[in-house]
Amino acid sequence: MTAPHRRRYHGSVDVLRTLATRWTAAGLGLLLFGLVSAAPGVADSTSLFLTDQPVIRILVRGAGNDVLVRTWDRPFLQIDSPDVTPTVSREAAIWGTPARPLVARLPPFAYVQRQDGQVVGNGLLPPEDFPFSGFRAGQHEVVTVAAPAGSHLVVTVPAGTGILEVRSGGGQTTIDGYRGANLFMLQGNGRVHLNDADTTAFLQQQNGQLTLSDDDFARVRVRVNAAGVVFERCRTTQIEASTISGSIVYDGGTFEPGLARFESETGSIALGVNAGAELVAHSQNGHVFTQFDAPTSIAQQGDGDARATLGGGGALVNAISQRGNVYLYDGAFADHRGLGPEWRPVHEFFNRRQGPRPQRFERLRRQAPPLRAGTFSAAPRRV
Repeated sequence: MTAPHRRRYHGSVDVLRTLATRWTAAGLGLLLFGLVSAAPGVADSTSLFLTDQPVIRILVRGAGNDVLVRTWDRPFLQIDSPDVTPTVSREAAIWGTPARPLVARLPPFAYVQRQDGQVVGNGLLPPEDFPFSGFRAGQHEVVTVAAPAGSHLVVTVPAGTGILEVRSGGGQTTIDGYRGANLFMLQGNGRVHLNDADTTAFLQQQNGQLTLSDDDFARVRVRVNAAGVVFERCRTTQIEASTISGSIVYDGGTFEPGLARFESETGSIALGVNAGAELVAHSQNGHVFTQFDAPTSIAQQGDGDARATLGGGGALVNAISQRGNVYLYDGAFADHRGLGPEWRPVHEFFNRRQGPRPQRFERLRRQAPPLRAGTFSAAPRRV
């Protein structure tokens, strides 16, 4: 990742009023700093001092999990939970070697293909390599937070995190304001929400809903099975998003010059763009629909192919669906009124994407220690 993209965070680290240390009996050599006062109702609260560019792994098994990940500008990892005591391990590892290259090697991805509610196929997507960005070679601290099924966690990570890896079997996962160099999010079922991030990310999900709002990606790869994917007001330089049966919506966003590709087997794709772009859409067995309020040059070739030059052109964006429809429009979908019945699937997608948040997760949010003034730096977005 280029130097202008990576953020520098300034400000002093608050001195904790009380520091308590304890060594684990397992010989892990963890220096644990206990917070002075945990919030009411939080059963377990742990804080670890970390050096620059740590690797943080959050692993939550099974389903029914509520995980909230926040970011602050302190060099501490803080873990809060009202009902479980996660297992925390710590080690040092060297990256940039054959054993730990500067690339993530992601496993194969099994999928089930559906159309109109019926299973029409299944298979296995090959493994993928995803190079790290802004992550130096050499020694890094690695902290692993492991919790059982049904866990409720609030994890606060340093803004200077080198790699954040979050894996959950299912439930609700929210990653709020992440500014670290790299993010890897892998979830089975449920809902994932990534909000106000500025990072390089790989996001993979089987089923449920993946929502990305107000994010700024230098590079992002999204790979899902039947999950619905919606980007709202996002800005991307390199993006590749693919689904098997899930639909993809990129609403009210912008594209910087770079790779931009959206692809689905049986799902639909809707692209709403706020700035100049060259949109190329293809559907093998579906249709391509366009709706632009701003002056736009549109070249349509049959029902399944269209090319739209918006705002004088810009980044080249490809949208390809084998059996679904492709929808092209400008701005945000909510600003378009009086659309015909062919646009109803997009309406329905926006209506059903928001599900109820578990009440216990709301209680966990209230119980978690707040990020006090001066602890979080929301640096200006790229211009």
